[in-house]
Amino acid sequence: MENSKYKVIDQVSPSFCLAKWLQVTLNLYNGTNHSCHHPKRHKTPLSELENNASSLHNTNFKKQQRKLMLEGQRPSECSYCWNIEDSNESNISDRYIKSTDPWAYPHLKQVKNLKWDENIDPTYVEVMFDNHCNFSCSYCLSDVSSSISREIKKFGPLNVRDPSHRMPSKEVNYGRDNNPYIDAFWNWFPKLSESLEVLRITGGEPFLTSNTLKVVEYLKQNPRPNLTLAINSNLGISREIITKHFDKIKTLIEKNSIKDFDFFTSIDSIGKQAEYIRQGLDSNQYFENLKYTLETFPNQRVILMCTFNILSIANFQNLLIEVKNLKENYSNLILDISYLRDPYYLSVYSADDELINTMKNSLKFMEENFNKYETQKFKRIVYWLLSPRDNSKINYYRSDFYNFVNDFDKRYGKNFLDIFPEMYLFYKKCRKAAAFMQLPV
Repeated sequence: MENSKYKVIDQVSPSFCLAKWLQVTLNLYNGTNHSCHHPKRHKTPLSELENNASSLHNTNFKKQQRKLMLEGQRPSECSYCWNIEDSNESNISDRYIKSTDPWAYPHLKQVKNLKWDENIDPTYVEVMFDNHCNFSCSYCLSDVSSSISREIKKFGPLNVRDPSHRMPSKEVNYGRDNNPYIDAFWNWFPKLSESLEVLRITGGEPFLTSNTLKVVEYLKQNPRPNLTLAINSNLGISREIITKHFDKIKTLIEKNSIKDFDFFTSIDSIGKQAEYIRQGLDSNQYFENLKYTLETFPNQRVILMCTFNILSIANFQNLLIEVKNLKENYSNLILDISYLRDPYYLSVYSADDELINTMKNSLKFMEENFNKYETQKFKRIVYWLLSPRDNSKINYYRSDFYNFVNDFDKRYGKNFLDIFPEMYLFYKKCRKAAAFMQLPV
């Protein structure tokens, strides 16, 4: 590690991460949260929320994880970063990246001097008001997508060993109206927004919830010139809806009501393969809307996120070529890559040598055409795969991958091998693993 700030982070403890204090993703639809976005979400008990709206973030559970970090222990929920750090000593995990971000590092002294059980207002909040979504992505959850909720009601659970990933939520879903978590957020927001540095609205699809414009209107009436407003969108909605929101956000920028605007959008491959991964996506519409976004906000960051998974590998270099071409015309475009951990059967962990070689070629292309930050994000995934892997786990993942794609094809009228011919040999290995493990073939 070259960055001296990383050493300062480790001086607090070798498992310390500022995101556990200063970042939170809130799912107000069912009252869950996590810090950062890698650990599984946990519930904010209504009993904790009664007298303290900041318990949306400062749950007793999370305080226990902070205690572990201050004592130098590794919280098991943070395995995403431990996997990265343990696979290669030169790998920089998100623990370091997030802890040295501008919204985090300047607050290091304050945080490390807090007692582990003290409340703190986060500086980075990602909020999901409801799960209204027009997509049904292969790796997503019913809690996050109303389209997946409808799929589950129609078809039931997937034919995999652990169907929990695509099952009805075990949490009570409060919806949009009479939601105590949304009420708590708006009670907290006037105080929270005074010191908040990043507010990121996600979903579902944020442009399909009225609370997004409610936030914009609040910031119009109560300027926060130190705040960066960010929005996640799948860009699979009409230009009319996009323009309606963009016009109001441009007004915030022009009147200095906010400091900056960041736009986040996701795609994991290109063409028909991307559309298979993200059911509801029109790849051509997506890139037209992406260009429109880049042209509308030429001085603001547009971050293209890729949740790299087993289905991303075959066509990933073609996505990189498309992004490279866009970056030549739009300097505000940034590529951000993370690896998918759940559901396990779509993780790249089970990739065979042929797929890993394809990833190596993609990495070589990135090293020749992308900046160090963007390339490092992908490089660490490749290095993780090159470290020793558990063969029994690989076969477990492959067998469920085989069952997943066959079930998924039935649900959406697709043919996996027609769309992913490059994965034929891998598919055969997965079929063999399923047969070996006595699963239906």
